[in-house]
Amino acid sequence: MEYNTTREKLVLREYGRNFHKLIEHVKKIKEKEKRTDLSKLIVKLMNMAHPELKNQNEIEQKLWDDLHIMSNFELDVNSPYPIPEVDKLKGIERLEYPKNVIRFRHYGKKIELLIEEACKIKDSKEKESAIIHIGKIMKSFFGMWNKETIDNKVIIDNIKELSNGKLDIDIKKVEELNLFYKNTRERGSKSYQRKFSRPKTMKSFRRRRT
Repeated sequence: MEYNTTREKLVLREYGRNFHKLIEHVKKIKEKEKRTDLSKLIVKLMNMAHPELKNQNEIEQKLWDDLHIMSNFELDVNSPYPIPEVDKLKGIERLEYPKNVIRFRHYGKKIELLIEEACKIKDSKEKESAIIHIGKIMKSFFGMWNKETIDNKVIIDNIKELSNGKLDIDIKKVEELNLFYKNTRERGSKSYQRKFSRPKTMKSFRRRRT
């Protein structure tokens, strides 16, 4: 297990450790074209992780600057903007990130919104179905940032924390039925859709948010 005391210090803490790990991974890729494509994707993810920044001017260039800063200026890619000079960065106004906007950044703000809606569901079966749906998304999001798979208990604990204890599910049931695991073949079956379909409330909520 990797403890905080043994981890390297983050260059830009507002992005979290997962973005720094992604950038370190991209730096090791030999093909420049592939490094560039992945860097563009990371910049998009950085913007998605901070939706509150959309209204700020020159956001894209600042995100690319942050990408280079987090790479310690060691990322050789075809950037759409000039690589910032270290000396000129001193005194430049940093992006303002509202504190505590997202409690678990690797899940994103939308997970918090989904959990907020799930807390409003009164029917117990529909609420459980919502928890399963959210758990699958959280497991998928975590897998995007880490090579390791996240433990189901951690997901349940995160859901409980984000819902202030209002949402919970039996860990044994989750483990025995692989409820947080997305199986494409199983997911397409009618019996699976009837048993574990996402609740109507969640469907309407997602339509309103898109």
